[in-house]
Amino acid sequence: MREIKVLFLDFDAVLNTAATLERGELFERTNVEALNAILDSTDVSIVVTSMWRIAATWQELEALLVEAGVHATNRVVGATPCLENCQRGAEIREWLKQTSEPVMGFVILDDRSDMETCYRHLVRTDPRYGLVPSQFNEVVDRLAMDIGDTQI
Repeated sequence: MREIKVLFLDFDAVLNTAATLERGELFERTNVEALNAILDSTDVSIVVTSMWRIAATWQELEALLVEAGVHATNRVVGATPCLENCQRGAEIREWLKQTSEPVMGFVILDDRSDMETCYRHLVRTDPRYGLVPSQFNEVVDRLAMDIGDTQI
């Protein structure tokens, strides 16, 4: 079994903004390009944390990402569980406990800060802009540093 690095990915305020949605667009092109730069330079797997996971399977969300231009083909490996009245960090911890894949490091891309003990893995986006190209180095550097560091 191969070890994986994981990118826990939110959609709203990461891949889109309020302005994107007001224009009737799914994702902001700049945000998608920033994510693609990360995906193209790493071997990271994606776990969906977005609330979109309530209405669709992770396989359907992978197809949606790919259709929107994200280089996510065969990269989405799951979605965090929806735990009632829990912070997102608790859902991430639960996914890490339940996965059969050995995780050798992870980064969280999200605009929220409710990460509990996972907070040091968070690269927080600004809801006004979503994921921006200037966050590329931070994400890639954290993935490189997190080798073997999945302590939560």
